[in-house]
Amino acid sequence: MKQAYINMRNFWLDVKNLENRKGVIEIGPDEISVAGIEMAFLDGAETKHLFLATNSLGDSSLYFENNSKSGLGGVIGGHGHEALQEAAARMLAHASKLTGKMTALPVGSEMPAPSSPAMVRLFAVSKKKLFHIEIAEAELRKPENDFYPFFAYSQQTLGFFRQQETAASAKEAHS
Repeated sequence: MKQAYINMRNFWLDVKNLENRKGVIEIGPDEISVAGIEMAFLDGAETKHLFLATNSLGDSSLYFENNSKSGLGGVIGGHGHEALQEAAARMLAHASKLTGKMTALPVGSEMPAPSSPAMVRLFAVSKKKLFHIEIAEAELRKPENDFYPFFAYSQQTLGFFRQQETAASAKEAHS
């Protein structure tokens, strides 16, 4: 992983960043305030990563490794985009219900990256623990999978980020 990507990933996995922010809501029995997914993808022979996270304040971010000088691309959003916020909030709510089915690590622990492009790492973070699980993307797409809603809302959130960027690019082109 490229260092700029690692830095943003670590920022979201460390809930200390939320300690001094007003309005943070801790959701569910494990008091989750951040949730998201990480996926690997192939760019030629090189494996790169995509990281989507949201918090209970309504902030959401999408980061991905690319071939730019920094090695990082991304979109910060959510505020002012109601559909994106709604999908992200639902992803967070579903994550809070699934912590008992995830591996729990002490907060500040290193979360493994997805083991291959066919796998998805889903995560939820509280002040005390980092919860995560790796599941094959093909399994996550099955409605009978307990993690299906979590994954489905993550994919909706990704789609809304794409719409947001497409609209911003179109607006810039017409300026």
